[in-house]
Amino acid sequence: MDRNLPIGILDSGVGGLTALSPMQKLLPDESVIYFGDSLRMPYGNRPKEEIVFYAQKMIDYLQDKGVKAILLACNTISSHIDSLHSDVKLFSIVEAGCMAAKETVKNSSLGIIATCATVESGVYEKMMAKTCPEITLTLNSSKSLPKVIDSQIENTVLLNEKIRECIDPIIREDSAIKDLILGCSHFPIISEEINSIYPSLHLIDPAVKQVEMLKEYLTQNDLTNLSKRTITLYTTAETYEFAAAIKRLKLEIDTLMKVELV
Repeated sequence: MDRNLPIGILDSGVGGLTALSPMQKLLPDESVIYFGDSLRMPYGNRPKEEIVFYAQKMIDYLQDKGVKAILLACNTISSHIDSLHSDVKLFSIVEAGCMAAKETVKNSSLGIIATCATVESGVYEKMMAKTCPEITLTLNSSKSLPKVIDSQIENTVLLNEKIRECIDPIIREDSAIKDLILGCSHFPIISEEINSIYPSLHLIDPAVKQVEMLKEYLTQNDLTNLSKRTITLYTTAETYEFAAAIKRLKLEIDTLMKVELV
């Protein structure tokens, strides 16, 4: 495989940019092709058949562009990784989140906020049972918070309301929880807002561990990039939806364009 091929990142919208952020810190020389299907987000409210269908379309698109690995930045998509096909290695953000929790959680209680599809799939319970079975999970989902982050992130009142709706039930169910996995790629974008409301919570961003796993893979297989780095973003919706997230995450982007996913 050509070591100078870019890394592919896919997500249902802007959320996967939270994987691009640690990429630019841990793998600053790697080129990236990002695909966000903002036209159809949130994936978390869709049935499995649609999630798998559109996720496979994105994988095929990235492979046609030429990539050497693909980060499944979307937890909802990663929940169905066994139903997806790729000629290059796929990195699950759910697996990364569980590995990160194993390394950082100090007690036996762990909270997880995610999309409805991710919670209903039971993927975190299955993965944590293998990774760290002594940890007790308390999960809650949100139908609307990812969409608010995607298109109304500047609406502070609405954003804070949706954050509380998502996290308050977890705290009420298990007051011992001190660690919270942000089980939707959109949620790390609003880490500051979450911490301002819940200052005692330690937030786990699975994207950081996911990129660490990617870095190890590239190093072990002599696939680190030796050519000029380029960052290209494709979206199926209007590009302005990415502007706020790009600015908030302080990302360096070369190209941003709207495309069709057919």
